Amino acid sequence: MQQQCILLASVQKSVVITGRSVEKGEQARAGIEAETGTKAKNIVKVMELDMSTFESIKVFADKVIKDVKEIDFVCLNAGAISTEHKIGKEGYETMIEISVLASSFLALLLLPWMKEVGKGNAHLDIVTTYEDSRVSLTNIELPGGLHRNIQICNWPKDNVLKYWSSKENWKSGQSDYALSKLLQQYAVNEIAKLALGTNERPEIIVNSICPGMVKSNLGREYNTNMAMKMGISLWSNLACKTTEGGARTYVLAALTSPSKHGTHYTNYESEEKYKNSVKHNILGQEGQAMQKQVWEEVMKIIGEKYPIAIKRVYN
Repeated sequence: MQQQCILLASVQKSVVITGRSVEKGEQARAGIEAETGTKAKNIVKVMELDMSTFESIKVFADKVIKDVKEIDFVCLNAGAISTEHKIGKEGYETMIEISVLASSFLALLLLPWMKEVGKGNAHLDIVTTYEDSRVSLTNIELPGGLHRNIQICNWPKDNVLKYWSSKENWKSGQSDYALSKLLQQYAVNEIAKLALGTNERPEIIVNSICPGMVKSNLGREYNTNMAMKMGISLWSNLACKTTEGGARTYVLAALTSPSKHGTHYTNYESEEKYKNSVKHNILGQEGQAMQKQVWEEVMKIIGEKYPIAIKRVYN
């Protein structure tokens, strides 16, 4: 995300960056300003945001709504990948909690404000991944291999997020990362519906985006020993984009037209190819039923703690 901010600040666009603490945010701002020579122009602002707690998300959103009077582009890029089972502060497995619940909560809080101050032109982009296509709901082998195979009869009838958060149903870091991103894509698809106006035209252009494999510290938990560190470093250098290359995907996604609202944006495969890869677990009848089920649960979880977030977005 810092590289994305560098690209925007370099063309004199005002940027709001977040950090889990003000100190971390200030460190990022210093790097952006040094790279772009914009320190004296005060176009990079820092706000504290810890996506691991609903309360921090609510405080951040309230401050944004109060202080920011115009917006072109919001990019939600929080994510996690764990090598061991962990329960987050809100009571759910950390990858599910951050990618699905926290991102959905923040999007719901910002949607009404974005509709108002964005004047129909604002973009909300949520970073997902191609990994959602690697969760099978059948026994059919998928192109590129499988990270998770869930037979439809084994999909829980209720308490979906709790079920997949339990240690008994947790498989491995990469497997459950793919599952968490499928659940996240379900949520993004529903958020896109909420961005539509009464005439079914988008009042905010919502896209899920995937930059492909990018050098980052997302997989830092895999650095368990020197051999792993060397292997990951070699793989990153050979197979992954630079952070600048990934950032360009984010910036390009902020330029999509209303006709692309609700689509999955990436620059390494066509929209048709992506749709074909998720026809089994998102676009199909079973996938749509699961999407509805997951979203109803997300709404219930958020609504029990912060009912105002649900009321605002549905009014």
